[in-house]
Amino acid sequence: MTVTRHLITFFLLIKLLVGTNVDVRSAELSERIDCFPEAESKFSYYSKDNCLARGCLFDEWSPAGVIQCYVNPNYGYILRENAQQTSNGIRLRLRRNQAVSSMFPSPIENVVLDVQHYTNDIIRFRLYDEDNQRYEVPIPLSPASAQVSSPQYEFIHGADSSRGNAHSFSIKRRSNQATLFDTSLGGLILNDQFLQIVTRLQSPHVYGFGENNHDTLKHNVNERKTWGIFARDQGTHWGSNANQYGSHPFYLVMEQTSNSGQSPSGNMHGVLLLNSNAMDYTFSSVPSLTMRTIGGILDFFVFLGPKPEQVVQQYTWLVGRSILPPYWSLGFQIARWDYGNLTHMQRVVKRNRDAGVPISVLYADIDYMDAEKDFTIDPINFRGMKEYFAELNADGIRTIVILDPATVDDQVHYAPTIEGIREDVFIKWDDGKTLMKGSCWPGDVFFPDFFTNRTQNWWSRWIKDFRRVNLTFDGLWIDMNEPALFDTNEAEPWNSHDTGSTYTLKCPISKFDDPPYRTKAAFRYDGTMTRPSRLSDRTLCLSAQQGEIDMKTGKPKYRHYDVHNLYGWSQTKPTLDAMQQATGKRSLVLPRSTFVGSGQWSGHWLGDNGAKWEEMKRSLIGMVEFNWFGIPFNGADICGFDGIPSEEMCIRWMQLGAFYPFSRNHNIWKLPDQDPAVWSPSAVAIMISALHIRYTLLPYYYTLFYKAHTQGSTVIRPLFHEYPTDKTTLDIFLQFLIGSGLMIAPVTDDGGRYVQVYIPSSHWYNFHTGARIAVQKQYIWMSAPLDTIPIFIKGGAILPTQGYAENTKFSRQKPFGLIVALDANSNAEGDLFYDDGESIDTVGSKAYYYATFRWSSNTRQLTINVIENNYSSMSNLTLDTLTIYGLNDIPLKFTANNKDFTPTVRPQSQIIEVTGLKLPMGASHAITWQFPEIATVQRPDFINKDPKYRIDCHPDPNASDFSCRNRGCIWDTSFGNGIVACVVPQEKGGYALAGTSQNVSDAMTHYGLSRISAANQFSLFGKDINKLNVQVSVSGTDMIRLTIRDSDAKRYEVPVPIRWNPVAPSSSNGAKIKFEMTKNENGQAGFRVRRTNTNSILFDTSFFAEGFIYDDKYIQMITTIPSRNVYGFGENTHQSFRHVLKGSHRYGVFARDQPPYGGHENLYGTQPFYMVIENDGQTFGILIFNSNAQDYKFDEFSDDQAMLTYRTIGGILDVLFFAGSHPEDVIRQYQQVIGTPYMPPYWALGFQLCRYGYDSLNNMRAATLRTINANIPLDVMYGDIDYFRKRLDFTYDPANFSGLPDYVNWLHSNGMKFITILDPAIDSEEPNYSVYAEGQRDNIWIKWPTRRNVQYSETGNRNMVGYVWPDGKTVFPDFFYPPAKQWWKSQVVNYYSQLKFDGLWIDMNEPANFDTNREKPFNWNRPEPWSLHCPLDEPLETPKYKTSILGDYLSDKTLCMIGEQTDEQGNIYTHYDVHNLYGWSETMASLPAARATDNKRSVVISRSTFPTSGSFSGHWLGDNSAQWSHLKYNIIGMLEFNLFGIPYVGADICGFEGDTTEQMCQRWMQLGAFNPFFRNHNGLKFRDHDPGNFAPAAVASNRQAVITRYQLIPYLYTLFHRVHISGGTVVRSMGHEFPSITDCLPLDEQFLWGSHLLIAPVIYENNFNKWVYLPTTERWFDYYTGEEKTTLGAITVPAPLDFIPLFLRGGAIIPHQLSALNTVMSRKKPMYLIVALDNKQQATGDLFWDDGESIDTYEKSIYNYFIFNCDSSHLTIDRWTYKYPEMGSEIKLEEIKIFGINKQPNRITWNGQDLTPMAKWTFDPNKNILIMKDLALDFSKTHKFAFLQ
Repeated sequence: MTVTRHLITFFLLIKLLVGTNVDVRSAELSERIDCFPEAESKFSYYSKDNCLARGCLFDEWSPAGVIQCYVNPNYGYILRENAQQTSNGIRLRLRRNQAVSSMFPSPIENVVLDVQHYTNDIIRFRLYDEDNQRYEVPIPLSPASAQVSSPQYEFIHGADSSRGNAHSFSIKRRSNQATLFDTSLGGLILNDQFLQIVTRLQSPHVYGFGENNHDTLKHNVNERKTWGIFARDQGTHWGSNANQYGSHPFYLVMEQTSNSGQSPSGNMHGVLLLNSNAMDYTFSSVPSLTMRTIGGILDFFVFLGPKPEQVVQQYTWLVGRSILPPYWSLGFQIARWDYGNLTHMQRVVKRNRDAGVPISVLYADIDYMDAEKDFTIDPINFRGMKEYFAELNADGIRTIVILDPATVDDQVHYAPTIEGIREDVFIKWDDGKTLMKGSCWPGDVFFPDFFTNRTQNWWSRWIKDFRRVNLTFDGLWIDMNEPALFDTNEAEPWNSHDTGSTYTLKCPISKFDDPPYRTKAAFRYDGTMTRPSRLSDRTLCLSAQQGEIDMKTGKPKYRHYDVHNLYGWSQTKPTLDAMQQATGKRSLVLPRSTFVGSGQWSGHWLGDNGAKWEEMKRSLIGMVEFNWFGIPFNGADICGFDGIPSEEMCIRWMQLGAFYPFSRNHNIWKLPDQDPAVWSPSAVAIMISALHIRYTLLPYYYTLFYKAHTQGSTVIRPLFHEYPTDKTTLDIFLQFLIGSGLMIAPVTDDGGRYVQVYIPSSHWYNFHTGARIAVQKQYIWMSAPLDTIPIFIKGGAILPTQGYAENTKFSRQKPFGLIVALDANSNAEGDLFYDDGESIDTVGSKAYYYATFRWSSNTRQLTINVIENNYSSMSNLTLDTLTIYGLNDIPLKFTANNKDFTPTVRPQSQIIEVTGLKLPMGASHAITWQFPEIATVQRPDFINKDPKYRIDCHPDPNASDFSCRNRGCIWDTSFGNGIVACVVPQEKGGYALAGTSQNVSDAMTHYGLSRISAANQFSLFGKDINKLNVQVSVSGTDMIRLTIRDSDAKRYEVPVPIRWNPVAPSSSNGAKIKFEMTKNENGQAGFRVRRTNTNSILFDTSFFAEGFIYDDKYIQMITTIPSRNVYGFGENTHQSFRHVLKGSHRYGVFARDQPPYGGHENLYGTQPFYMVIENDGQTFGILIFNSNAQDYKFDEFSDDQAMLTYRTIGGILDVLFFAGSHPEDVIRQYQQVIGTPYMPPYWALGFQLCRYGYDSLNNMRAATLRTINANIPLDVMYGDIDYFRKRLDFTYDPANFSGLPDYVNWLHSNGMKFITILDPAIDSEEPNYSVYAEGQRDNIWIKWPTRRNVQYSETGNRNMVGYVWPDGKTVFPDFFYPPAKQWWKSQVVNYYSQLKFDGLWIDMNEPANFDTNREKPFNWNRPEPWSLHCPLDEPLETPKYKTSILGDYLSDKTLCMIGEQTDEQGNIYTHYDVHNLYGWSETMASLPAARATDNKRSVVISRSTFPTSGSFSGHWLGDNSAQWSHLKYNIIGMLEFNLFGIPYVGADICGFEGDTTEQMCQRWMQLGAFNPFFRNHNGLKFRDHDPGNFAPAAVASNRQAVITRYQLIPYLYTLFHRVHISGGTVVRSMGHEFPSITDCLPLDEQFLWGSHLLIAPVIYENNFNKWVYLPTTERWFDYYTGEEKTTLGAITVPAPLDFIPLFLRGGAIIPHQLSALNTVMSRKKPMYLIVALDNKQQATGDLFWDDGESIDTYEKSIYNYFIFNCDSSHLTIDRWTYKYPEMGSEIKLEEIKIFGINKQPNRITWNGQDLTPMAKWTFDPNKNILIMKDLALDFSKTHKFAFLQ
């Protein structure tokens, strides 16, 4: 025992030690410093030996991805003596640890570290050679502060004994001790030609460095990617990971909060390495940054911000503030290389000007020159160019020409070269005599050395002379100044055939051209070469000397090795100086190569890009980076320089480019023109539209450039600059900010019509429509049709604008405007800087105008305060317009300078405009406004002019001139058929406000209305109600109720109980919608509901106020609807789920025994609820709570809106509004009022079989057996009326259905159920029929009124008698009457004692009566005619307006309207009022009756429904037909009834009426498998179409459809649980789930279960492919195979006859269970999960489980509930609630499939235990599917899986 114990202890210790060492080693591995950074090069000769030869360490056992050759941790520098305090910092003297070898030759042994407190916010530290003078960057910097009193930083240093006492240091932020720079990792190496420093990064949120073609704005520190920095003629599209034209070793870090999961603190810092040698930089996951350079010193500046903008301001303060560009340079600019001749150039300009494209600047590329030589003009092809440029200038178009630094080697004829040689301006070889010659465009060339004054003078003279003599231009474009040479070190230049010279520069081997470390700027290109790439490739030899003569050495000061990256910088200022001297104006210089500080003299274009979509994306990154680098005037070549763009690409790029600070369309030689006017007229119009916006916004841009010039702010900035604590913003670069006030979200994908836009935490408005974006800190999908670029304006901003013109010369003469966007407090502010736009240093001389603007909601005043007014021309300009976003109410007037101005609403928008102000810009102003007590709405003029908006004064038939005028209306037939002839006069109809409003409570307000016209002046039907009471109540934040009653008399109101609780929103949660009373110019009142977050109007009767009619039996209202995406209202057969508005039908709503034949018939139920998806994706719903006959008509309205005309013929107007804003929110809110859906028993989700016409038990049994024997699961059999004796309720036919009770018992014993039909019509003549007798005893039938009983002579009582299915005349229970409910329950319970049915199917409950008012019913069984005839002289039977329903009379196919019903509480209802409630009232009686049979949940299926029915029953879609069109009606009906709160819905599969076909039935069984109510049913005398009654292939197909359904029942049951407890839909449309995606809104041939399972049934004959739309915003998987769908959007997929396409949306975990022959059996089968990971590698799901049949298991807490969570590394199955323990003993979880897991696990653990590969899990790398199998997991426990890499 002792030995064993010791062994155990030993192994535990070993395990502990090993584990500890593994952890330590993991940390060490990640922190290694790469000792062979060039190993990726094939010419690096990387090996163990070569690694060791560098004095480095080599780890042969390094895991993949871990540095193998790494720097000895002890390498570094040791403190030589105590630190020395300096006047403003500290000096440390260091010596190299010589015990460790150096990587490269010539290590620097003694180093000084100087730390300088530069300013309070900037700290500088320099590492340099104490013993030898080294090159330092010679650029001017702002001097340090003489005294730094409050530094925001701390410098800390010390030795690390574990690393050989190597010294390290750190810089901390004083306020929170965040470490900003930290060299404790080691890796400090200082050699003559290799200087390296490594710092830990405070967070992984790192940005900047350049110039490189980054593909993301934020660096991915986990990639361990290296980037080179070295100026190179390298197009951005020439491969990735490249160094481009300039050098900007400046980076920024968004700091993170400690232990916060990388959440940003909001603080940012920046770091500049002031070094101009070739360098590279590498990130690691520590996170850390390694910087390597091959010359100079390490000279760092750290900028402490802490705000992002402050970092840039501090940086530009140091290196130089950016230029204030001339105003004209902000206009649109056109260029191309290879106009070829002046004629072509003129033609391009003319066609653009003729098309209306604004052009402010024209460029000439090198083809204007004579043989590509600077300071020349092609005398043939560009003759007349000087005159043409002067002509353009007179028209306001400025010109810019290109100059290259390369000067041709023509020492005979070319004066610039001759003079240059004479004046010694060119770069020389080491001997100081020989000119270094290379190859470029003109051929053999020399390069001026701009570091010398003589060169600057030579350059300046030639620019000024050229401009004075040859060509007048306004700016210079200096290209190829990296400097660029062709094919240095190669045999001959690529353009030798053009120049005739094969000469190339060839650099001899030297320490400068072949340094020991080439940097990534060279070895990046090794892969395409047969020799090692050299830094001198494509440029000068690095050994060249430059600069003035150093008096100490007698040689030039610099080597090109050191100042190569400064070449473009050195050329820029002399060029600007020359241009300003030549023009006397500000001018513009545009260089390609830039360096730190270049922005103080120039802008920059982003180089030679490609016509590729990814290049458009890269331009967004470059644009932001150069704002950080202090060069905000930048932009990319629009439409791409190289390559041929598609028209769509050029449209999208022009839309984006319209917002580049530098906006220029430019392309390469030998390719077609791509200027705007070359494209199609529609494309040109789109481009002009974008440029129009740009020109309007130029004053805003110019003001931003003024702030950049004076304060160092950015013009273009990423979102995190304004929202630095919002983690989501840190990764965003495909949308950007212009200043802080505008956000642009361009389309940068081919075919893109939507953009995913992140809305930060502010008010943001759609720039185009004025709608406020409803969400904050969320992504939305924004519609972006080809003609639209999404633009957003920030609440709180005031943006100055100016009128659009053809160029800036003329736009500057236009009036100004202000765009005012209100913030959450309804305030805003802004400013404007303006000057003459071209004079030099107007800021320094104060020759400018500056004003501030402030909008205050408290004072109702816009203050314009002029601060500086020293630009004289400002007095000639005026402020003319205000454009206001976010005003909830339209002011009555604005007042300025004692003048009143009336605001208007811009068409198709929520933007309020005030025009014609004409306020002098030179003076300060105060503009005030007033709001009316009640808003006055101006009717749009188009309503008056367009006859389609006429309001019908004669909706009833037989209109004539006489009858029309007799109503006080206008008769006009001049517009012909289809146009209303009898018109309600606009001034006569409607009601006016009477008195003042009364606040009954904080949640309820009353208004009084009085009729505008007297009855003798205007009345449709003569019984208008003169005075109305309007009650408006709110219920929380989401709901409003508008109830309009007769002020003087009580009218019928719907007696259906709903849950309405008037309560005002809390102060912390503002109302989402609000009610407004309005009036029009005639004083007619309107009702308006407005969404508060966007100010959009959801409901508005104001425009048609005269159409508001409140007659005793005719109530009408007409409202506008803010979009055309309208759904719902019924029950009708609609041809599409989204209403067809053009040429639309008027639909009647009145419960009728009416098969859905596909016309616009009124069907079985009444569902006056509709839902609207607004154009921004927000959604609202409206319930018109009225049970009388009614009709509705949706029509198109202007501006992509709709309108509704609603009419009812009784009751009151009671309208409830639900704010949403997501469609599912709307339905949940609606169900708060009407009740959440019923929770069906589990078995009711199984397959159900029925037919009318089994005719015998044998036939019924045969259908059952056919199904079971075909192995098709079956749960429920039905009995239709043919099983009754003589079709009598509560009986069965003893002859044909003898043994039925035993059959039902057999069904039960085999796990199946039986549902019986019941009709409400009871035979009153059948002898010994206790059902009738007991009802008669209790007097429960619907009755005639005592005043009018037309059947009394026949019946001797008041019972209203009709005829339906039984042989005898029938009576109808009054289910409002409590004794009738008790009678019904008694009959159900008594019948159950004979036949053990499980649920009730209540049919014919509209109520249906056959052939009312006709001679006899169609099935009348007696010779003498008889029928129910209603007294048609009664007003209720023949109202003057019948509504648009079928039949000659309301009573057609039903009971008489004067019938009476009572609730035993003193209320007498006429059937006229409550007809539509009959099915509802029967349902309310039936569910308690069904549950009384055996105390189980049971189920009721009702044909006629009303709001709230769904809380107690399901619904089938009625007597459909075996026609292909009815498959689509099935989908539409199913979607609509989910909106109506009745998700347990389905159609009769394979069609009720008519003979189906095998193919139709197959397809319908596939569709039906995804009907929540899944029943195959057909009609009398038609062929059997149960699923087993077809050919074997069809039977197999049907079987598979049903099996798929059964496997998914756990998911479906869980969906029903969700909606039962929380409300919502089970089945939903694509538009419902993706309301922001316009393409989804009309889709109704595919649908979803919940949010994640997409069903795409084939619903057309002989179609074997299916068109499907998969939103591109999501990840989608083939349900069956798990393969990810890589092609999204509209796709076509195979759909053979036995297949229904199904797709899983990423993000779902869906529970499944193996199928069985019924749910009793399947509920015992193993379960499995299918997981589909989303784009973030995440998924969630849940499962609800109970016994499936007990009542209120959730309410009684007798259930289990599980939550599933999965990501790429974990899966958790949480037992959230476990109160049904029987589940654990019955069911196991056997299998889990995970679709779309991006990385294969190396190990998988379950609750800490390893799962065996292959035996327990497999991974398919081709499909990225992980399957874990044979798990046998106990549901009573929590399970955790880990996927280890």
